[in-house]
Amino acid sequence: MNIKKNIIGFILVFAVLFSLMPELNVQAATTDLKIYATPSSGSIAKVATSENKSDALNITDSTVNNNSEVDKPNITSTIGWKNENGDWYYYKSDNTKATGWIKPDKNWYYLGYDGKMKTGWINPNGTWYYLDYSGAMAKGWKELNNSKYFLQDDGSMVTGLKEINGKKYMFKSSGAMATGWALLNNQWYYLNVDGSMVTGWVKDNNKSYYLNNSGAMTIGWIKIDESWYDFKDDGSMATGWVTYNGESYYLDTATGKMLVNTTIDGYTLGDDGKSTKKVDLSANFETKFVPVKENTLYKGIDISNWDGNVNFSSVKADGVQLVYMKATQGSTFRDQYLDTYYTNAKSVGLKVGFYHYLDGSSSPESQAENFYNSIKDKQSDLKPALDVESSGFNVMDYTLRFINKFKSLSNMDVCIYTYSSFINSNLDSRLSGYTLWEANYNNNPLNNLPSNNVWSSGSRVGHQYSDKGSVSGIDSDVDLDEFTQGILR
Repeated sequence: MNIKKNIIGFILVFAVLFSLMPELNVQAATTDLKIYATPSSGSIAKVATSENKSDALNITDSTVNNNSEVDKPNITSTIGWKNENGDWYYYKSDNTKATGWIKPDKNWYYLGYDGKMKTGWINPNGTWYYLDYSGAMAKGWKELNNSKYFLQDDGSMVTGLKEINGKKYMFKSSGAMATGWALLNNQWYYLNVDGSMVTGWVKDNNKSYYLNNSGAMTIGWIKIDESWYDFKDDGSMATGWVTYNGESYYLDTATGKMLVNTTIDGYTLGDDGKSTKKVDLSANFETKFVPVKENTLYKGIDISNWDGNVNFSSVKADGVQLVYMKATQGSTFRDQYLDTYYTNAKSVGLKVGFYHYLDGSSSPESQAENFYNSIKDKQSDLKPALDVESSGFNVMDYTLRFINKFKSLSNMDVCIYTYSSFINSNLDSRLSGYTLWEANYNNNPLNNLPSNNVWSSGSRVGHQYSDKGSVSGIDSDVDLDEFTQGILR
């Protein structure tokens, strides 16, 4: 009985002590770990934990009152992730911030020189990577801003030709997956809407093409399934009468196959397909050697709110193919017609692009963010353009900083728009790697443009040759442009 009484007494004493024990709440969700104590009595702590991003833990003295924050730590272990003022950092065992690549779990992360965790596109040492919203390095397919990208197992962004799961894909210099026709190493390829490369026959705009086993477009004569075909310099299948090395041949108008041992239009074809008599092809017959422009040129305009309402059906009917529209200026201005112009131009099948007017009113980084946020939900067919024509600030510094920030946001290179007279006195060779859209009102598209200290003539992809043009569907004077294929994304 006495033993039982002693045990019961011990239990009652322990219960009283436990009821007086202070409670510590460990808070570690997205801020520095903090410990609070209630009530003021007692020196034994009962700990309540909450979910944390990492294993970082700070334990501090419990001798405080009324849920006040503890000031002095007596045990500190800061290995792992910590959020400071909304930015994530990773602390090493020596209590210093990690920088560069780290792999604290199954994922890789990248921390800047100041230790901040990066997200989005980064380009350390000349290679592009994408880090998702959690900071983890992406691998495999990634869809961003209406474009698809492929990141290899090491996270590096793919460009050029790449075989993935037995299918070949083409990726532009920006990393965006190509569809339709794509040019690589002077060879044309055709990609399905899912990006996979086509081999064999393809029909596009009512013309037939043949892609060989490597996917390259065929030009000239080729034997397919025991029949001969001829493909013109633009790759399209020839039909009707053609001439090759002075001999005349006839290709079936429906299938393109070279006919043999038959008579067409009174001309006899032998078993080698040659006509036994010379055929006069000067009138109604198609010849093989049709002159083709080396570089396709596009008629374009550029517009802004100053042009008011635009009838894009009339614009297209007047021969315009490409339309640049002003999107933004500075860090806050967004053109009031941007959405309307974009929707209506796209609806009639025009290719569209956007430009930003650079000024000195705010930081170039904030201007790049304004531009990106205004166009990120739109499908751009043309390179985003940076309008550099204003002075009164460090133009080169602003231009390069804008380019770098926009690239980090969008992974797109810009085209530089500027005047001939502005180049030599304000710009330098650091822009030579970017394409040039030059304003010079000589009314002679892509001709008689002066040399400059920054760009070679081959870098010009556009020429704004008039600011007093007239185009159906626009009541005001309009800027007239001519572009090469280099302006296309």
